[in-house]
Amino acid sequence: MQRLRSIILTQFRNYHFRHFDLDAPVVAISGNNGVGKTNLLDAVYYLCFTKSYFQSKEINNVQEGKEGFRVEGLFGANDTEEKSTIIWKEGKKRLLVDEVPVEKMTSYIGKHTALMIAPDDIELVNGASMVRRKFFDGLLSQADPLYLENLIHYQKVLEQKNAFLKQSAYPINQDLLEIYDRQLADAGAYLLQKRLEISAHIPSLVRRFYESIAHQQEAIDVRYNPCVQDPAQLFAMLRYQRNRDIEARRSTLGLHTEDWLLLLNELPYKTHASQGQKKSLLIGMKLAQLEWLRNLDKTPLVLLDDIFEKLDKERIRRLFSLLRTLDIPQIFMTHTSADDIALSLSGHFQEIKSIEL
Repeated sequence: MQRLRSIILTQFRNYHFRHFDLDAPVVAISGNNGVGKTNLLDAVYYLCFTKSYFQSKEINNVQEGKEGFRVEGLFGANDTEEKSTIIWKEGKKRLLVDEVPVEKMTSYIGKHTALMIAPDDIELVNGASMVRRKFFDGLLSQADPLYLENLIHYQKVLEQKNAFLKQSAYPINQDLLEIYDRQLADAGAYLLQKRLEISAHIPSLVRRFYESIAHQQEAIDVRYNPCVQDPAQLFAMLRYQRNRDIEARRSTLGLHTEDWLLLLNELPYKTHASQGQKKSLLIGMKLAQLEWLRNLDKTPLVLLDDIFEKLDKERIRRLFSLLRTLDIPQIFMTHTSADDIALSLSGHFQEIKSIEL
């Protein structure tokens, strides 16, 4: 299993230049608020996905007053090593593997995988449908490069269609809408098929991990709510919606409007669950994501940002007990106190790399 042995950050967030040795199964990052603990964790995520977990705009990853940044990591397993380097400058991103440029970023996604659990992730339970779609799209994209390609194409065509609907004068060119809808249906059919497939397995995994963390059984469900039940019906549905799309000046129904319903006793989780239940469900969904990838022979790095602020001591103990049994190549975690991390990890993990910022 591959670990991230080291990372070098240049002009990334609050780091001007910093090298970190990370070659341990557990890396504990501690320090006061604002010193860069989360930034270091996000840099690890960046090396896996060529994007930040927390920042949607690349310019926000650049150290103040600078024009670009560089993130370089050395991955290793047994006697093999591979260096990944990502450089962003003046609006352009370059990816190199062992100093060789990678022309197609999507071919790299899935090569190294990671699972992040961060404080704002509670929006997965409390937030809008877009957050849950992003969660499952990210999971499926890690597992299947073709899913990622179809997702990117779908989003690009959707953007073009919406721009056309917004800017066009009446009467709107129906022939062009026919082309857009056909392209959306072609790409969307694959996305829908894969979402339906994963929806048959994820709920049982979530319940399994939820019960391990919460230490109780409850009637919880993670239910996919597709726009149509059959991928072959997607184009017909888009055509049926066309007049409504023209009236609304946007595409009103499709893969981009779907949701995953989180239910407690058949009622919405966000309004009927306690804070403890919500936190347990969040961890359950994240660990289900981890197990799904492990079943596909992928071994994600686990990134825990301020996990001690999210869970009580008993849930922390159960979480670490679970992680110890899942054969994870490397776990990174952040907390303000190095002593608290050491105390919580004792009895669970032996070899720990401590980084105090």
